[in-house]
Amino acid sequence: MTVLDNAALRDKLMEQFHIKGCFESMTGLNFELVNFGADEYIVKEGEQPDSIYFLLVGTVKLYACSVKRDFGIVFMNKGLIGDAEFVTGSAATRSAQVVSDALCMRLPTRTGRHRLMSDRTFLRYLCQQLAEKLTLTETANDENLQQISTEEKLYDYLRMSAEDGRITESLGTISQLMGVSYRHLIRMMNALVDEGKLRHGKRKGAYFIA
Repeated sequence: MTVLDNAALRDKLMEQFHIKGCFESMTGLNFELVNFGADEYIVKEGEQPDSIYFLLVGTVKLYACSVKRDFGIVFMNKGLIGDAEFVTGSAATRSAQVVSDALCMRLPTRTGRHRLMSDRTFLRYLCQQLAEKLTLTETANDENLQQISTEEKLYDYLRMSAEDGRITESLGTISQLMGVSYRHLIRMMNALVDEGKLRHGKRKGAYFIA
C-alpha cells in the first residue's frame, strides 16, 4: 500500500465520489488516499482491519480460504472494504485482494469508533453497503466464478495457506475443498510446478511455493 500525499487530489476525489455525503459531519475524520498494487491484500482473512476502505477505482476479489467456508470468489469494483469487520469488531472472514491497481480512500477506525457508530447518516450508508455486499455474495453465479480458473483458485489458496512457503495441508483435504478428485488435484499441482509457481520438495508429495 502506498499513501498518496496529495491533498488536492484527495479532496477532488472525495467530492467526485460523494464521500462527504456519507457522513453527518466530517469532524474528526482523517482520510488518506492510498493505492494498492496488483495482488496486494487490502484485508486478509483472519486479521482484524484497523480501517474502512472506500474503493474508488480498480477491481478487488473477495474470497475465503478456510476449509470450513465456501471458496467462492466474488469480484467488486466499488463500495466498502472492512465494513463488516468494523461493525462486528471481529477478524475478517474473507480476504480482499487487488486484481489490478486499486485506488482507495482509507478511513482509520482504531480510534473514533464511538463517533462513527453515532453518525446516523454513516450508519444508513453502512447498512446499504452491507446489504449490497450480501446480495452480491449470495447471487454470485457460475459466470462470476468462472472468471478465475480452478487452477488459479488453487494457487491462490496454496499461497494463503502455506507456512513459510511450504504446503502443509493434506492434498486430500485440498482436493475436497476445491471440489476435484485427488488425481486431478495432482495434475493441477504439477501444472503449477511446470509454470514455475510451485516446486517439488524432497519428500514425495511435498510442494513449496516457488
